[in-house]
Parts: sequence; structure tokens; C-alpha cells
Amino acid sequence: MRAAVMHEQGAPSVLRIEEVPVPECRPNEVLLKVGACGVSYHDVVERNGTYQRGVHFPMIIGNEVAGTVVTTGGLVTTLKAGDRVCCKPFQVCGMCRRCRNGMETACTKRRGVRGGYAEFVTITEEALVRIPDSVSFEQACMLGASTGVALNAVRDVAKVQIGENVLVTGASGGLGIPTIEIARAAGATVIAVTRVASKRDSLLEIGAHHVVVAPDGKDFSEEVKALTNGDGVEVVVDNVGSRVFTPSFRSLAVGGRYAFVGQLFREDISINPARIFFKRAHFIGVGSVRRDQLEDAVKLVAAGTIHPRVAKVLPLESAAEAHAMVEAGEVVGRVVLRP
Repeated sequence: MRAAVMHEQGAPSVLRIEEVPVPECRPNEVLLKVGACGVSYHDVVERNGTYQRGVHFPMIIGNEVAGTVVTTGGLVTTLKAGDRVCCKPFQVCGMCRRCRNGMETACTKRRGVRGGYAEFVTITEEALVRIPDSVSFEQACMLGASTGVALNAVRDVAKVQIGENVLVTGASGGLGIPTIEIARAAGATVIAVTRVASKRDSLLEIGAHHVVVAPDGKDFSEEVKALTNGDGVEVVVDNVGSRVFTPSFRSLAVGGRYAFVGQLFREDISINPARIFFKRAHFIGVGSVRRDQLEDAVKLVAAGTIHPRVAKVLPLESAAEAHAMVEAGEVVGRVVLRP
């Protein structure tokens, strides 16, 4: 089969198309014919060297997979050949204490899904969720790592309420877009932050009530406070991390909740603890997506409540080009590879 293989970390050019064997299906795994694979910023940092955990060579990356079941291992009971599925971005044991108490995202044996930049991939049964015919592979591939995570952040972690103000950083990315839609559907007023003025109209069309344009390093907190009568926002959903932390925290209202979703860079953050308790702030980590949350995300898309935005569909041979586009922040939505 064809696959985009990495033999080292570095520039997008390290992704090279090669012929490799079709992976063998273990007893608890499913062999999928890949219908589409999203190109996330996680893929970018895994390729460029920012992310090191579990990296080995040769390696086929890609954890946003949707496709068709080809065959199943002997222990698989819930899926069969021909089923259309999408996946969580990680696989868990299903048996440890964390898996059993609703914290499967912190499973002691958790391991990331990889291998989506190929014609076929094997994924464990527990990581897969069926999708209806009405949801395309291009839409479905991004649900686990984007829409499902956004649902977790807005509904289950930050617990957004009707009438609250929600600030979304990295608003034009694969996580930001569903966060905007879900927060708006929850009855919140959504303030989207983007680095690029040309993305303003797209973000308003997606559902943001206000768009703040803030190039790297700009303190956008005064503009956010002006939009909220000086109070700030009740919730920050931060998909970017360290480079926007200070203005995002300054934008937070007294008693507000700051939900950490992404950290795209290596820098640490620095804050005087007094600022936290004077603001009565709550810092909360989101931690990916549970299987039930992914199932709910599929239902929201099937019902037309959420609209996964596909920026561009490229063939597998254009994996390097796709990475360059995502790393440069050129697109609104997900770039998707279709083998």
C-alpha cells in the first residue's frame, strides 16, 4: 500500500510516499480502508520535532481517520466489514481504574492513533465509532480530534451556560471552528480571536458574534473587555497556549473558567499566583475526547447542528504541501488527505 512515511523529524519534505506492507490486524483491532485523514496541528508538531512522545522511525503519522472496515480481529464484536467509522485520536485499555471511572483520556496504557497517512490502517475496536451515510469521510475524520474535543471543552469541562461570554483562541483552526459552533449552540456570546484579518468574515459566518484580530504578541484584552462592558469573559477556551495566555487571562472575568485545550509551542507560561486568587479564576485541562463524547459529536453533525469545515482536500501524495499550509496558518478549517 502507499503511505507517507517519516524517517526523521524536520520540514514537510520529510514526508515521503513509499510502498509499505498492509498492517496486520491483531485480535482486538480493525483493519480500515482509509477514506480520509485530517491534517491536524498535532501532526505538524509531531513532524517538525516539537512533539517527541512515542516518536520512532520509520513512522506513519495521522490520527484523524475515517474509513471503511475491511476485516476485524477475532475478539472484535461490535463492528463488521463494510461499517463506516471514525476514531478517537488515542486507544485505551478499557480496564484500568481511569477507564472505568470516565477518565479514559488519562488511561495508564493510553497510546496515540497513528498511521492515517496511508491507504490502510489498523485501530483498536474501542477507539472507533460508527458514522451514518449522511456524514462524509472528509467531515468524519476530524470529529475525534476536533469536534469531540470542542464538545468536551465547552459542554463538559467549562460547562458553558446560556448568556455567558466565551473567548475562543485559535478560532480559525480545526478546534476553534467547532468550539465556536458548540458555544453558540449552548447560548453563549462567542468572541473569536484570530491572527489574520482576512479570516474575520469566515469566522462571523461560522457563528462568532465578534472577531478580534490579534497578530502574535498583541494584547487583545482591552478589546475583549470593551465587548463585554468591561467585565471580561466567563470562559476562555484556549486552543493555542503559551503565546496567547497573558492576554487571554487578562480577558477573563472574575470567577471565570480558563479551559486549556492546546499548546502549540514549547514556551512555558509565567503568572503570579496572586493574580489567580484575586480573580477567583479556575484553571482546567480538557484532555482530549471520550468515546461517548465522540458519539455525541457524530449525532450533532448528522443533525446539522455542527458543520465540520473542510478547507481543502488533497491526495496522499500532497502530504508535505498540506503540512506547509497548516503550519503557515493559511486555511480556515481542516486540510484533509484522501488516499
